[in-house]
Amino acid sequence: MTINEKEFPEFKEKISTSIEILLWELADMMGHVSVRTPDGDHFLMRHLRPPEDPDIPEDDVVAFDLEGKKVFGKRAAGGKGSEIYFHTYPYRRSKDVGAVIHCHPPLTIALAAVGQKIIPLNHRHKFTEVPIVPWIYGSLPEHGDIATRAMADNCAVVIEGHGAVVTGETLEEACVNMVQLEQAAKMILLAGPLGK
Repeated sequence: MTINEKEFPEFKEKISTSIEILLWELADMMGHVSVRTPDGDHFLMRHLRPPEDPDIPEDDVVAFDLEGKKVFGKRAAGGKGSEIYFHTYPYRRSKDVGAVIHCHPPLTIALAAVGQKIIPLNHRHKFTEVPIVPWIYGSLPEHGDIATRAMADNCAVVIEGHGAVVTGETLEEACVNMVQLEQAAKMILLAGPLGK
């Protein structure tokens, strides 16, 4: 099945909203947001940071199949040197994954750097104890496999010295999961000196 960019205006709007929330909450403009298309065989992805090329619209999305092959979009994305496999592997693992976010939440990274686990601290957190994997970039298929296997049935994985990958059934859920991951890290950092 072929897809084209004009089919997904509502997804572009949801992606833009998610990016605004992540930029506000995490103060980090590196990473990307993706959402599975209704056919189940593709996903749309957009970087958090604006394109360097002024001729490419800021809201340009790039579509991929589940192997990471680019279908459409103006931005250079996918292929060697990209983090595409942090997106393809969760989508391939489960049809319930409707969205994937990879970014670099600073407090989450800080906790992982000192070997501190991130655990759910309130009833709204959808994750269990978040697994931490050694540094990987996401540019090789095995990186996606490592992150996805570590995530297992959780909705998040932390990559030491790099960032995090979260999933959700919807883009809204994935966005909330990333924000709550960073909020849990903040709560742990604030409470740590006061605890046992």
